[in-house]
Amino acid sequence: MTVPPEVRGKFYALRGLAVVFGAFGAGFFLLRPNEFWIRSAAALGILASLGLIRRSNVYVWRARGQVAADWSPANRVGPLTWVLTGASLAACGAAYFLMYLDQLHDGKEAWPVYAFAVAVLALVITSGYVTLRILR
Repeated sequence: MTVPPEVRGKFYALRGLAVVFGAFGAGFFLLRPNEFWIRSAAALGILASLGLIRRSNVYVWRARGQVAADWSPANRVGPLTWVLTGASLAACGAAYFLMYLDQLHDGKEAWPVYAFAVAVLALVITSGYVTLRILR
């Protein structure tokens, strides 16, 4: 890939940072695979490195004129939609925790399962809307 001179510094800085995040993430996965928090941090590091690589490619594409500078207003997702998606994700976590607590106490209640089903349905609807809105 030929990098235009006006974005060469940003391109290589982002790629270098992506390599660092990816290497640390992979190292944490290999060194401490049994600890949840370290695996989570490693996964976030790897996802951040992939995002940085994507961002560096966008700089190159914009410099070449292959990508429009901004999204059109029709493709943007409003803040209310993001809040509803985040709230439904939090509701999924809370309902799952309630199912876990119910299971620890012999699983005699059915309502945590129904709450989890409703939360998952809300998450599917809101995240599907966000995905369709972005990819349209």
